[in-house]
Amino acid sequence: MKTLTQLPPLVLIAVLVAVFFGVTFGLYALLTRKQRGTTREIRDAAEARGWTYRVRRWQGNPAAFRIDGRTGSGMNWILTSGNSSDNQRRWAAQLTLRIPMLAGGVDFGIVPRDAQWSAGAMGRVAIPAVAEERIAAFSGTAASALEFLREAQEMPSGIAEFDAAYRILALPEKTGHPLVEASLAEKILRWPAGGAALHSFLAWRDPFGLHCQARLSAPPDWATVTYFLAVAEQLSARIPASSSSPERRGVVDRLVGRFLAS
Repeated sequence: MKTLTQLPPLVLIAVLVAVFFGVTFGLYALLTRKQRGTTREIRDAAEARGWTYRVRRWQGNPAAFRIDGRTGSGMNWILTSGNSSDNQRRWAAQLTLRIPMLAGGVDFGIVPRDAQWSAGAMGRVAIPAVAEERIAAFSGTAASALEFLREAQEMPSGIAEFDAAYRILALPEKTGHPLVEASLAEKILRWPAGGAALHSFLAWRDPFGLHCQARLSAPPDWATVTYFLAVAEQLSARIPASSSSPERRGVVDRLVGRFLAS
């Protein structure tokens, strides 16, 4: 029987390559077995409800997916799961839901009460008029966001625990009924144990729709997906149609629109 050193060089290289890739793919399959099972559960449950499930392969993440569905009131929504975009890795994954029918100018936001969204940071938004005109030429959405950051006022929910964790921001003319009432605040604050823990929740409106985002400690399972959908749908019921027309103009907006459609 020949030893490895007695094999022809090309055969030896082929054997080593086969061993390397066999071990690599074997370990990958073993380590991702649980997540692949969770992903299959999400796919099967979504399709059983008549929703459209797609894998977002371009992310290079086997847990990244897109689901197209509909709220109980008949509004189409798009739910996506993806990687964390935070450099400090304070969360591992995020779920984002978008309802295109609630699109409009940027007029409200629910954000974590942290340094990034502090009143001081908001107050530092100051851009010369000429620069704003140039930004608006490239993206109406960006121009609307800049106006919002400059003009927005805090609109507390009146629920002390929620207001200690989050800021609700709105343009002065939008400060009517609170966007978050007691039962919705309770759902966000009391994220269920056992699945992916909630790091933070965000929501905002822009010319592409109403967006809700959950930043999670781990890739979501089906229970986390359905809970997030319930939270997002309850919030959407409190968001009136925008009184201003969505301004999706400029090359940047067209690119974002194509990206969101993918």
